[in-house]
Amino acid sequence: MLLKKSLYIVFFVYFSLTAISQTNRPKVYFDKSGRACNESISSYYRTETDTSGYYKSYYTINNKIYFKGKLSFASPDDESKNIYASGTCSWYFKNGNLKFVKNYDEKGLETGISRSYYESGKLCREIEFKDGKQISSAFIEFDEDGSKNKILEENFDNNFNEWDLYASDKSSCTISGGELELISNSKEGTSRYINYPLLSDEYTIEAAINIKDLKDNDKTGIIFGFKDWQNYHYMAISKKGLYVGSVYEGVKDVEVDNMFSSAINTMGNNTIKILSTGEKIYYSINSEIQYTSKFFKMFGQNYGFVLSGTSKVKIEKFGMKEINVSQSGNGPSTPRVDDENISATGSGVIISKNGYLVTNHHVIENGSKFIIEVLIDNKKVNLKAELAAQDKDNDLAILKINDPAFKNFTEIKYTFKENGILDAGSTVFTIGFPLALSGMGKEAKFTDGKISAKTGYEGAVNSFQSTIPVQPGNSGGPVFNDLGQLVGVINARINNADNVSYAIKLNYIKNVIELLSEKVELPNDNSISALTLEEKLKVLTPYVVLIKVK
Repeated sequence: MLLKKSLYIVFFVYFSLTAISQTNRPKVYFDKSGRACNESISSYYRTETDTSGYYKSYYTINNKIYFKGKLSFASPDDESKNIYASGTCSWYFKNGNLKFVKNYDEKGLETGISRSYYESGKLCREIEFKDGKQISSAFIEFDEDGSKNKILEENFDNNFNEWDLYASDKSSCTISGGELELISNSKEGTSRYINYPLLSDEYTIEAAINIKDLKDNDKTGIIFGFKDWQNYHYMAISKKGLYVGSVYEGVKDVEVDNMFSSAINTMGNNTIKILSTGEKIYYSINSEIQYTSKFFKMFGQNYGFVLSGTSKVKIEKFGMKEINVSQSGNGPSTPRVDDENISATGSGVIISKNGYLVTNHHVIENGSKFIIEVLIDNKKVNLKAELAAQDKDNDLAILKINDPAFKNFTEIKYTFKENGILDAGSTVFTIGFPLALSGMGKEAKFTDGKISAKTGYEGAVNSFQSTIPVQPGNSGGPVFNDLGQLVGVINARINNADNVSYAIKLNYIKNVIELLSEKVELPNDNSISALTLEEKLKVLTPYVVLIKVK
């Protein structure tokens, strides 16, 4: 009995100490800047909730949650010195709504998509990180009304955007200390630009240019919508005035020529800005509107800087903002700056072990080179491909991977639907790469729907209609039935109708396959038919490829 009583006392004492240690851990108080301070002037306090490194912080004024997450090192005097542990950390506003959500890897570096929120709780920004660094200068921002903006912020602390940094007898361009320095050594002048797609008619283009070293008769500014030197728009300034105009098919259209502007800072930085509302375009210098023109379309997708004469300028900031981005159109999606010289993208599906794949003719018709991004052993690999057969009338093309790095697939675990007959109401789904280089990322996307009609647009017999939602870039993607059998490939949608898409029928795909110079062993594995949809997607996704057209 005494032994049992002793054990009871020991257990009770241990339990009490454990409870005290979990509830009365020391608090560390911080001011708004994250520096340790006295409780009386603090903004929030931090406490460790257990011995695993999980912390929570609370606002001093109302004891509502400020932060929660794991720290591998919690600085006692400066929150900026904290080292975060692998996992997700969250920060909150005083009203309890989320402020930031960030993810960290094993090294304590920010990774994945980080999100910031408005105090109302609505999403504000999404920025993707890897190894603690933003992987692109571009990110997505949302207004509180839900409208989506795409933003490029170039601070010249790296060369993510691949500006042409080179020196020659005629010009040079360098990035150093948060500035891009552009020098022209000839009267012809020089320029530098990057490729970046604008998806909206509402946008701003802005640059902070230091013209201290600009000679009196020289000009510098923004070149935008640049296709080639026969087709572009420009806004430039000298130390005396403003220049606005365009060149179309080699013919120069001057709207403003050396218009005097008192807003120009002749000895330093000038923020020049182009703002389009979709109806009018405004040109401002240092926040003062100088000129207004009618709206016009871009010739191309290149944006950057021009410099005339033999001068030097420094650009400290360059930014572009697409307001209320719309995602429209039926064709291949438009590229982003991280895939150099890509003119369009689409989707395709592997149909043989030796690397044949089917896509739409309109995906590849304007291309001279084709790069296939395919998932092999859970790794994305870029391989060269060539056109093997095409059927323009039925919007079909077959490419073949032709790359020394390619080894034949060991197996293809799906099959073609035997008779190709489809019934209205049948479940179908697609896997593809919508807007892969324009915001949605290069991860394969799944969407599903029902067959609406056995014929396509205006009763076309080579296609069928479905309710599968598709976007630009889905073109050429496979359509499977609920058994995981191939029944067609996506080729079009109606812009002004919800979830109306079209796909080329399987029989027409078989016909173009017969045009190949060699006999192709088609997929004939029906083993996934009994799997769940989630399991089917895991098997099928590696056979769906992103096609990048040059």
